Amino acid sequence: MDEGDHGNGRHHAVSTGHILAAGAWLDTHFEACRQEYEAMVRSVGIEPGWSVLDAGAGSGSLVPCLADLVGPTGRVVALDIAPENVAIVGQRLATWGLPCPVEPKVGSLTALPFEDGTFDAGWCGNVLQYFSDADLLTVLGELRRVVRAGGLVAVKDVDMQLVRLHPADPFLVAHLSEVSLRNTQLGPESRGSLRGRELRRWLERAGLDDVWQRTTMIERWAPLRPVERQLWSEWLAFLAGLAEERGVPASDLAAWRTLKTPDAPDNILNHPDLYTCEGQVVAVGRVPAASA
Repeated sequence: MDEGDHGNGRHHAVSTGHILAAGAWLDTHFEACRQEYEAMVRSVGIEPGWSVLDAGAGSGSLVPCLADLVGPTGRVVALDIAPENVAIVGQRLATWGLPCPVEPKVGSLTALPFEDGTFDAGWCGNVLQYFSDADLLTVLGELRRVVRAGGLVAVKDVDMQLVRLHPADPFLVAHLSEVSLRNTQLGPESRGSLRGRELRRWLERAGLDDVWQRTTMIERWAPLRPVERQLWSEWLAFLAGLAEERGVPASDLAAWRTLKTPDAPDNILNHPDLYTCEGQVVAVGRVPAASA
């Protein structure tokens, strides 16, 4: 459910046309969810000394965590399709002082620019939602190809069906998800952002072994920290624009319209009983020892 024109032009878009992918937006989302995001990365099984591909690294928020995991004998390649995001990673490397070499690189996930078996692990966070079902298998096949036999492929993505706002109608986001999924004219994000809890089966379909999956609920309560308020203000305003475009039930429109103005007294973000929740899914598989 992550495409459309809202606010000042394309919503946090990069030069490739992908929306909600610009550095400022990615930084905000990461800082608002840092504790949970870093815990998810640390849970996948990356080991010291490994060579790791961060596939779809964005502005590099998780590169320092990956570098800490592999340590001074490891290496990280931070790949993204948007040159401006790769440039941000390059600029930040000068100040991060990371324990291992990090290479920023421009490239596409559907045709990774690496030899077979280059890496010990591939990490791909909040990127698969941008691909259709057919292209998703291509991306997973590429991740499997560039990871050595016995290595790990780890992916993380949102599942918009787990988004909850209280005291708003508990079906507010669900209704938007439903109309988005039924509209066959929309881009792959409408399906992709609802696919998170299916990731285990997709990794199995891609031929990975020992696949496991875990869902993390990122919950926040009033009063929000400034960065949390910024995240939810921008995200809800964006979703409100989609709701008007896509024809949610008329009974939902008034609620969505209040979310376009963060400082409005009736905006849910100003309610003392505010509760927000988003669900992020991690799925991890191992490249078969006899991988062809």
